This record gives sequence, C-alpha cells and structure tokens, in this order.
Amino acid sequence: MRGKATITADLRRLGLRPGDLVMVHASLKALGPVEGGGAGVAQALLDAVAPGGTVMGYASWDRSPYEETLNGARMDEALRRAWPAFDPRTAGTYRGFGLLNRFLAELPGARRSAHPDASMVAVGPLAGTLVEPHRLGQALGEGSPLERFVRLGGKTLLLGAPLDAVTVLHYAEAVADIPGKRRISYEMPVPGPDGRTVWQAATDFDSNGILDCFAVEGQPDAVETIARAYVETGWHREGMVGAARCHLFDAQDIVAFGVDWLERQFGSVNP
Repeated sequence: MRGKATITADLRRLGLRPGDLVMVHASLKALGPVEGGGAGVAQALLDAVAPGGTVMGYASWDRSPYEETLNGARMDEALRRAWPAFDPRTAGTYRGFGLLNRFLAELPGARRSAHPDASMVAVGPLAGTLVEPHRLGQALGEGSPLERFVRLGGKTLLLGAPLDAVTVLHYAEAVADIPGKRRISYEMPVPGPDGRTVWQAATDFDSNGILDCFAVEGQPDAVETIARAYVETGWHREGMVGAARCHLFDAQDIVAFGVDWLERQFGSVNP
C-alpha cells in the first residue's frame, strides 16, 4: 500500500510541477494499491500540480448512445423515449477510459463539459476555461476542450495506461491537412429549453479510425502508431509512479509531431 504523498513525490520526479495543466489517462490496477484508492490517486495528482495546477480527464458517459445511433442506426422507439438526457452534473463516466475519471468528477470544484460522448472533466483554476464550450460536432477537434488544453500548454500523463490512450492525438488527427478523413454521424440526448429530452444529430471525425488504414480491427490506430513513433524520439519523460511505468508528454510538442507525421505520410501529393 503506497501513501498519497509517495504517489505525489513519484509524479514530481516524473516531471509534474506546481501550476501545471495535466490531462491524465490512468490504470489504477497498474498503479497498485494506494492509500484512499482512486480518490487518493486523484488527490495525489492535484497535490502534484499544487498550487495553481489543473487536472483534466476524458470522462465520456456510461450511457452514451454512440453505438446505438452511429451512422444512421435507429434505436427502438420505446428505448429512445426512455433514454435520459445528458446532465454533466450527475452523469456517470465511461469505465473504458479508466475508473479514475469518476473520482476526478467527484472532487470539489470539478467541472464537466457538455458533450455527452466526449465529455471532459477538469479540476483546478483552468477547469471552466477548458470545459466550456463543448458542442456536438466538436468532440475532439477545433473548438473542443482538447484544443484549449493544447493552447494552454498542457501535459499528457499516461499513468500506467497504454500508448493508444493519448487522447490529445485525436486533436492532431482533426487538424492535420490530409485527404480522405473518415467522418461519422450520431445522435445525443440533451436537455431541451422546456426540460424535455431533445435528440440532436451531429457529424464528426471518426476517432476510431481517422483513415481507412487505421480502422482495421486488431491493428493499431493512428493514435497508437504516432505515440509509439514519438516515444522512439525520446522527447518525453518516462518513469515509475507506484508500480506503473508512466509517460509524460508535452501536449503541444506531441500534437505538432502527430500533425507533421500524418501530413508527411498521407498528405496530398498535389501542391
């Protein structure tokens, strides 16, 4: 059992500093037992960037109807009528992006963005700036919390999480000037002006495969491919936090690398 202070010290050795903005992707299992469990890890992260730091995570929503409405799929009408509208104040978080996000969302002062499927949670002085606005059709690209995170000089932390979890590289996919980007459509339930649930349709870039070659089941997507190439450059920080091997990236640098990599590999040959 590791104490919170030990985790905070490990994070400082890895490269987190007071006042930092950090987006975390965590495997609590990889970290091993920590005092206070997930809540203790969340507090240790805040302590590592204190005073004045902000922590962000990719929370999504455990009731997101993304698959049920993807590319024109129709839900059973009774199920559709019964589906709750997304409420960032009370909505659960998607377990597939790690349990830590639930504990971040429960911290005092935590803010949650309004995009049901791509909802971000943030805690700290920059939380409000990061999470608002977050409109449908701007999940992870221009106008999203990820864009503001990058522009504000954030750091991306893989806390025992794999290299395919570098969510900020979805922003690189969105802004890279390459032809043939895959797009998807979906619908999300949001509160209407009268309090009733309204289903809103949107289109966006396909975060499960920005190009056809990255949408092959069982093969690495662009995020993992770029992250592995970036790690080979050695421009990141790497070390142990608790029992987990961790990576720390400068968000602006890895995004610039990702955009350049995509454009060199897949950019149009025409001027």
